[in-house]
Amino acid sequence: MKALIFLIFAILFSYVDGRECHGRYDESIKGNCSVAADCEGALLDSPTCELQSCCIPAKLPTTGWQCLSKSTFTSLYNSTRGNFLGQVLSKAISDAGVCNNCQAKAAFLAIAATMTDDFTHDEAIGTANEFASDDKKYGNSQTGDGSRFRRRGLFGLRGKTMYEEFEKLMAKYQTLTKPETAAIIENAMIIASTMWKKPNLQNGTPLTQYADGTFLRFSVL
Repeated sequence: MKALIFLIFAILFSYVDGRECHGRYDESIKGNCSVAADCEGALLDSPTCELQSCCIPAKLPTTGWQCLSKSTFTSLYNSTRGNFLGQVLSKAISDAGVCNNCQAKAAFLAIAATMTDDFTHDEAIGTANEFASDDKKYGNSQTGDGSRFRRRGLFGLRGKTMYEEFEKLMAKYQTLTKPETAAIIENAMIIASTMWKKPNLQNGTPLTQYADGTFLRFSVL
């Protein structure tokens, strides 16, 4: 029986692996179905990919591993994606201004890992019906808003209010009108570093003050 189940999953994965896919709301965002470990880009939820995700390719930052230890990070995430993400996170940490603050870096990584299900998804997974309970929360106001403005990116942009505030802050990213772009790696790095420095996307105090190595302060993050 176990062999049969394994065979079924193997056939299913081989059938969808590499298939072209696109964003749920924006078909101009294109990629290919992939398992998380092989993806060098953003992992979007796509019904086309069944048990896999839609991998939207991204370019590596040119800054490399300036803020993180490659050997340490890849020992935890020993995959193609792990090598890619380590450099992405290193750039985001540098942009957040905490490259030389070990406690802040640890907190930054913990937030990113939590918001992405340990770096396996770049947007929350589910159908529009499964997000219906959020249709009237977080600034959402219309049927379908819960799904449209679902959690995305390294720091979990969620709800119409947050998408709107980020677009006001940096209009060129169009997160309100094109919400799936919040998950695209190049944008997610900017959003994460910005949310570290301005948690409410307005005039908040940087999260660095809470990263003092104690659980009490970390819980505030």
